Amino acid sequence: MPTITQFEIFVRVIDEGSFTKAAQTLHMSQPAVSHAISALESELGVTLLVRERGKDLIVTDIGKRVLFQIRNILNSLEKIDQEVSLEKGLITGTIRIATFPSVTAHFLPKIISTFQQKRRNVSLTFKEGSQEEIKEWLISREIDIGFVVLPCRELETIPLVKDRYIVMLPDGHPLLQNKQVRLIDLENEPFIISNGGYEAPIINLMRKQKISIIEKYNTANLNTSLGMIKEGLGVLILPELSLKNLSFPKANIRPLETNHYRHIALGLPSLKGASRAVQLFIEITKELFD
Repeated sequence: MPTITQFEIFVRVIDEGSFTKAAQTLHMSQPAVSHAISALESELGVTLLVRERGKDLIVTDIGKRVLFQIRNILNSLEKIDQEVSLEKGLITGTIRIATFPSVTAHFLPKIISTFQQKRRNVSLTFKEGSQEEIKEWLISREIDIGFVVLPCRELETIPLVKDRYIVMLPDGHPLLQNKQVRLIDLENEPFIISNGGYEAPIINLMRKQKISIIEKYNTANLNTSLGMIKEGLGVLILPELSLKNLSFPKANIRPLETNHYRHIALGLPSLKGASRAVQLFIEITKELFD
């Protein structure tokens, strides 16, 4: 029969993306890790991973299905440990949390500080990614809970905060004369689009309203976008929270006049199936946002 240790090694290899990295984090030799995976495949009678020298690991279709079940087994064992600890008057365990940049910068430090003051026996681990990555990690049970943007129909969600949109404008732009900017005011303006997809809901809203859009530039870095605005190359739409750690003149920022906000929430596969530690994380996080 396969062992829990084999399951744990298999998951770690997948998460790290290589046998060598998994061996390092598990404090094992690379041959020992490779042997554990081979033994697991032999026990199950299927190929879980395709390993070719110099290439990324490939998880087979059956490997993906087995991985999902193994994560559920390991998560259930974690919950058993937490229930036993709770019976002894302790709340222990690890919560795996996914986040995205503006949450990481503005909310996470306070959440971590408050949670650890109240629950020192619970460890928190973090993984930062895009919204699509966070949803994928949650659905595959790679993480326990994550910060998501609504709507998010694939998951159960707990709304936390509304984040309004603002427009960042170059010096001398005519719209700086306005206290607020309407969507129609942005018709045919050259847009600087970020790879983070911050402005996607507003772009979609403009398209629905038949407002012409010029997607002039695409950037991977917000600082690059700011430099382009300062050079007069276009305008940028951001949620207000994303702006807080950026160096940009307040005089060149205008609120976007729309009822559309970015709604930030906690997301997880099942609230009912969440561990006690995760439920406490939700309670403490909600308190901070009330």
